[in-house]
Amino acid sequence: METNQKHLKVCLIILDFLKADRVVSNVKLLQKQKINFELQIIVADNSCNSKNAEKLQTLKELANVEVKIFKKNHGYTKAHNLALAKVKFDYLFIVNPDILIKDVNLLQNMLDYMLANPDIGVLGPKQINDDGSTTMTVRGWPNIFKQVFRRTFLRHIPIIAKIVSKDEMQHLDYNKVQAVPWLQSSFNLVRGDFFKQIGGLCEDYFLFMSDPELCWQAWKNNLKVIYYPKVQVYADGIRSSAGGFKDFFKKWVMRTHLKDSLTFMWKHLLERAPF
Repeated sequence: METNQKHLKVCLIILDFLKADRVVSNVKLLQKQKINFELQIIVADNSCNSKNAEKLQTLKELANVEVKIFKKNHGYTKAHNLALAKVKFDYLFIVNPDILIKDVNLLQNMLDYMLANPDIGVLGPKQINDDGSTTMTVRGWPNIFKQVFRRTFLRHIPIIAKIVSKDEMQHLDYNKVQAVPWLQSSFNLVRGDFFKQIGGLCEDYFLFMSDPELCWQAWKNNLKVIYYPKVQVYADGIRSSAGGFKDFFKKWVMRTHLKDSLTFMWKHLLERAPF
């Protein structure tokens, strides 16, 4: 296996938005990874902030790192696709800017598991917040009504509380390797041929819902989505989509979340959930 892996091209992409300090720390941690494959790291910046960009530019001194500074915010999906347009890879790690990878064997362990299980399309590790809590990275398929329930007093009504609990996968054993509907895109390993087959991330979405869409397409293509807690990454625990119902009227990001959710719902309205 080692001989073959030396010929594998693996890309890791981090799309930043105003978290340059955290990104720089993570890329430096990545340099310590014990791997037996060719790794290319791409750092792309959607921040449109000169100070943030200046910090990221310092990473150019590292041999396996490419920094791409966008002049405008292209959104989550398009920015990824633009940054990866000319990149050749067999496997792709998609990493959020708040992630830190402290385990020096993590990339190798995840790749080994995917290589040993060719029916996996998307693989995600356990995620720990800075406060020590486990991030709920697994969800049921997006539903606009459940999202509204979650953000209002309605979630406390017993029958709705059960619906919300199931949607949030509160019953899930986060210590067990298992197939799941979809994984949040905080940190995922994606099979390269599958990613290219579907044309990258779906640009019908601007900021949200590309992760359930990616996993939906994996299941449709007879590939599994696996939660893999034998390894773990660390996150700052700050969710851009956090907030109550009133925030839909106050925050652009919440309105974008609603718009992308409606797009997902409409796109798959007549389809049966693949898992």
